[in-house]
Amino acid sequence: MKRTPEDEQFGQDFAQRLRPFYERAIASGETEQAFARRLGVNRGGLQKYLSKHATPSLRTLVYAYREFQITIPYAGMETSPLVARTGKKRRQASQLQMNLPLTIEAPHGEIDVTVKKKSAHRYKLQLRIRRIG
Repeated sequence: MKRTPEDEQFGQDFAQRLRPFYERAIASGETEQAFARRLGVNRGGLQKYLSKHATPSLRTLVYAYREFQITIPYAGMETSPLVARTGKKRRQASQLQMNLPLTIEAPHGEIDVTVKKKSAHRYKLQLRIRRIG
């Protein structure tokens, strides 16, 4: 697919934002290969990004955000919602059922138990104890 002018600008902006991180890493003794791995690419791919000859993939953008908090607008549109973890994290629903030992006694009465569904994952347990005698 042919690169559009927006792609060209995006690649240039990415290279400009990435270069200071690259230079600091190399100056501190990190190898070019290790730095490239942090972006999920090989050395050749890294060099293409740094020389402005490639437009980063979404995967590379996610790695760049994770490692260096780099986000680049594309054609004036913010890309951070694509790569950043925002919003409330969802908990994984357990497929296991937990059974707890529970005893409710009414020596001189009767117990009515009602379970009401409040939402997809919430239930309300109602106990009604009636005294007899």
